[in-house]
Order: sequence, then C-alpha cells, then structure tokens
Amino acid sequence: MAEKTAVSGESTATFTGSASLRRLASLRQWLRSALFRQTASGPIGWRKITVAVVLVVAGAVVSLARTGGAGALNTIWIEDAKVFLNQALNEPVLKTITTQYNGYYNMVPRAATAVAVLFPLRWAPAVMSSFAALEYATFGLIAYIASGPHLRSRWLRLLIAIPACVIPLGYTQANNDLATVQFVALYGTFWLLLWLPGTRAGRVISPVVMLGVTLTSILPLVFAPLALARLFVDRSKNTIALFACYGFGLVVQESVSLRGLSNRSPNYYTSPLWVIKMYVSRAVPRSIFGEKALGGPGTDFSGNPVPLHIASHAEHLALISGAWIVVVAIVLIALARVTDPNWPLAITAGLFSVLVFLSEIVDNLTIVQPRYVIAPALLLYAAIVAMLRPRGVMQAAASADAGASVKPAQEAQPTEPAGSAQPAGSRAPGRRAGVRPVLTWCPVAVFAILLAVAVGFNYRVTTNSRSISPAWSGVVAKAAASCQKPGVTSYHFAYQWWYVQIPCSRVSS
Repeated sequence: MAEKTAVSGESTATFTGSASLRRLASLRQWLRSALFRQTASGPIGWRKITVAVVLVVAGAVVSLARTGGAGALNTIWIEDAKVFLNQALNEPVLKTITTQYNGYYNMVPRAATAVAVLFPLRWAPAVMSSFAALEYATFGLIAYIASGPHLRSRWLRLLIAIPACVIPLGYTQANNDLATVQFVALYGTFWLLLWLPGTRAGRVISPVVMLGVTLTSILPLVFAPLALARLFVDRSKNTIALFACYGFGLVVQESVSLRGLSNRSPNYYTSPLWVIKMYVSRAVPRSIFGEKALGGPGTDFSGNPVPLHIASHAEHLALISGAWIVVVAIVLIALARVTDPNWPLAITAGLFSVLVFLSEIVDNLTIVQPRYVIAPALLLYAAIVAMLRPRGVMQAAASADAGASVKPAQEAQPTEPAGSAQPAGSRAPGRRAGVRPVLTWCPVAVFAILLAVAVGFNYRVTTNSRSISPAWSGVVAKAAASCQKPGVTSYHFAYQWWYVQIPCSRVSS
C-alpha cells in the first residue's frame, strides 16, 4: 500500500511539473506573438539604406533648426560646455571618457566630444550638436523599424518615430545637446528590447546601440523586466548579445556607487504618490497639448522651480482635464473595436511611460524637470497609436506580403477576368460590419493632427537658454585675441552656470 501511495505521489508531481512546463511554454509563445515579433528578413538593399540615411539626416536637420539665436551649430550650453567640452579640452581622452558625473558615466557623449575637439575649435558645437541630433533621429529610426510587426503601416510607424526629433516638450532643457540624449535614448531602449531583427545588420547593430545607451546612463535599469522577458522568450545569439550589453553597461554604471565614487547626493527621495500626481497633472497634459500651453517649463535654466505662466487657472485645469478626456476617449474607441488595437503593445508602452517617469524622479528632487517628461511622452504616443491602429492594416499588410511571395508564380498564370466577384461571405481586408474602413483611420488621423499642432506651437521656445547664449564663433575670436597677450595661457568663457576653460594651445591649433 505504501508503495502504491509513493507511485501515486510521484505521478502527481510529474503531472504538476508537466503542467507548469506547459504553462511556461504557453506564456513564452504568447509573449513572442504579442510583444517580441521578428521584423522582416532578407537583404536590406541600397534603396532602403539610402532612404534610412536620408530620413535620419532630415530628422537631424529639422531638430537642429529648432534653435533660435546663433543656432545649435554655433552655441554651447549646460553640461556639454561645463563638463564634456571643458574636460575634453583640458584632460587626456581616456581620463575624460572614464570620468563619472552625477553618479554615472557618460561614455558616448564624452566620446563624441573627444571627436569634436579633433576639429578646429570653432567647429566644436557644430560637431557635438550634430552628433546629438543624429542620435535623436537614430532612435526614431529604431522605433520605426522595431514597430513594423506591430503597426505595419508606414504612416503609423512614422507617427511614433518623428516625435523623437520634434518632441513638443522638454525643449528648454534638451536641445540637441549630448548630455540629454539619454532621455530620448530611453525610448530607443524600449524598442531595442522589443526588436527581433530579421537581418544581419540589425542583429549586429542592436547590441552595439544598447551598449552605448547603458554606458551613458543608469536610467535604462527601469526596463530590466522587459529585458528579462526578452531573454525568456528568445535565446538567439542576438538576444544573448543584447542582454549581455544591457547588463554590462548597467553593471559599469552601478560600479560608480559601489566603489564610493559617486558625487551624487544619497539623500534624494520623492514620494511615488507625488510623482504619480505629477504624471497625471503634468506629464500627460504636456504630452497631448505641448509644454507651452500648460504654462511653460516650470523651471529656470538652472533647474530651479519657477511659477508657471498661467493666465487663467480655469483654462489650465480645463487643459489638464481635456488631455485626460482625449486619453479616455482613445481607450473607449479601442475597447469599442472601432479600431484594431494592439493591446499588448499599448499596455506595455503605457506602463513603462509611468515607470520611466517614476524612476526619473523618485530618487531625485521634488521637481518635474522638463527633460523628465520626454521619454514618458514618447512612450505614451506609442501606446496611443497602438490603440488607434486602424482596422485592416494588419490584414492588408499580410495580404501584400503573401502577394509578394506568390508573385513569381502568378506571373505565369492567366489573370482573372475583369469584374470577377469575391467568394460569397468574404470581406475586403479591414472591413467590419457597421464600421467603414475610412472611419477606422479617423481616430489616429485626429490624434496626428493634434500632435502636429502641439509640435508646431512648441517647435521653438523663446525662453530656451541656448538660443540666447553667445555665439561660439565670437567666443573663439575673443579667446584668440586674449591669447595674443604675453603670459596668457587660457581663456575663461562663462555664461549663466556653465563655463569652458579654453587653453591657448587649442586656439592656435
């Protein structure tokens, strides 16, 4: 009897283990089909490469054109001046690249600055700003490519890619400078983790970009659950390399604190409830209507809080309420199946929109810096577009792919007679009883118009400190004149809170 009981217990354990394995296999399969979808495979071709390069350059140009005054190519500001350029001009390259600032390394911005100082001194801002603008556009391109299996339509993919270059908020603190590229990079990190490249180029590039992101900031740590889910779903060489680069970069960043080298205050803490309140009252409304309509940045050039420019408190509250009415309406439209929502993508992007905002502020001062809204806003746009995906997009794309694959065979077959009818009961791609195909595009078209208006009104903001900074060409001219004096070895440029100590040897070279 005891033997039978032991056998029965063993069988039960085996059954339970098998059931657990089946559940894990089902979860893995669901995650792969819902979130981690492979992009198109096959040769890229020079045409696609050319289009990608043109789009990245165009996006960078549009971004650079946002700056007034002397322009982004002829001004230097904030950490780009005080930290990166100042140290690159006065310290060895290896030392500058491996120097932490504010508790983490900034290896990619410092490497870009090391390249910039190889050029004539007057070119430094142009090279640095161009690097930053190209990075914005590159992360937009990554979003465009990685969202392909989820959105399929090029217009939807452009809608979540373009804002990376012309985000309608945060401009007062993030204006084509290397120091704040990390906030757009958070958006890129999200798509890098979802992206299963179908081409060799993508499989090589994605881990390299990920390593650059994590060697620049500690903030990508917030995406650890998504990274682990990716590793759980896919064990390809690309995923292993991507995860290794992600983990290595974060370990390097964390080593700053572990070795006691961080110059960041350890006493920062902000209540998560306060952060969520700010997400509701600032992050989402600014994402929908732009920063200018909501009273401006709320901080000065040093990051200190300043009163918002609110002409009417009632109108301000109406805008906050209106933004959430827009979001709720989008959710209701998706729930009503007027559109063809991609819920896994929408929920994941929306969740990380909140988590990224929380991670940026919970270990910081009780201030919503404009730059902290950038990544949450971009992720919110991705969630909205995922919910507003028009009906028929996926079916039409699948039909187009199937048609392309059988095209050689069809060329040898006679064409169907004109006017041949569809089989009884069939529908055109995207057709749904009671919902016209054109109607399904209206919600996302309205959102695109709303976002375009917000971008237009916030394309340039006059309070931006970069636009009123002295022209760098004039600074270099003054440095050259000063260095002509006997005994002068350097020239000190200072504006607002940033400065650059310019060695005369650099001026003459």
